[in-house]
Amino acid sequence: TLLPLRLKWVKYVISCLICLSSIHAGDVSLSISEDLINQYLKVIGDYKTIQKENKPEWAIQNPHVKLKNNEALFLAKVIYKQGLIHIRKDIKLSLKVKYDLKKNELFLIFDNSIINMERRGVLLNSIDLKKIYEPKLIFNGPKIKNKYFKTQFNPKRKIKIKPNFAEIFIENKTIDLILNLSFIES
Repeated sequence: TLLPLRLKWVKYVISCLICLSSIHAGDVSLSISEDLINQYLKVIGDYKTIQKENKPEWAIQNPHVKLKNNEALFLAKVIYKQGLIHIRKDIKLSLKVKYDLKKNELFLIFDNSIINMERRGVLLNSIDLKKIYEPKLIFNGPKIKNKYFKTQFNPKRKIKIKPNFAEIFIENKTIDLILNLSFIES
C-alpha cells in the first residue's frame, strides 16, 4: 500500500528536477545507450516466418545496433530458405534518428530497409525490415510533466514551459537528445 505513494512521490521529484534543470540550463537532455537499444532488440527476439508449403522461409538473427561517429547502424544475419535454396546474408543498414516534438518520441528509421535475396544475379525474393522492426524502435523523449508553473512571489503569475527545438547527437555509443526550452509568461 505504500508503494503507489512512493511512486507518486518519486514521479513528482523527477518532474521537479526536470523543471529545475531546464530553468537554469535552458536545455533538457536524454541519452539512449547502444546497450539499452540492443537489450530491447534482444527482448523482441529473432524474427522467423512460419514454414508453409511452397512459401519462402525467412529468419533474422541477432539484430543489433551500433552507434558511433554520428551514425546509427542496424546489423543482423538474414536467412532465406525455399526448397533447396538456402542463402545467408550479413546486413548493415543505416538508421536515421528523428524526434517528434509534438508526440515527444524518438524514432530509429531505416534509410533503405529492403533486403533482396539473389542467386546468380536473379532476384529470388525480398523482405522489408521496416515493417518488422521500425514500429518497435520508438522511444519516449524527455516529456515535461508540467506545462506551466506558478511563482511563490506572485501566485497569479503563470509561467509556461515551451519546448522550442531538439538536437540529436550520436557519439560514444549513445544517442543524445537535447531539448531546448523557453519560458513564456501567460
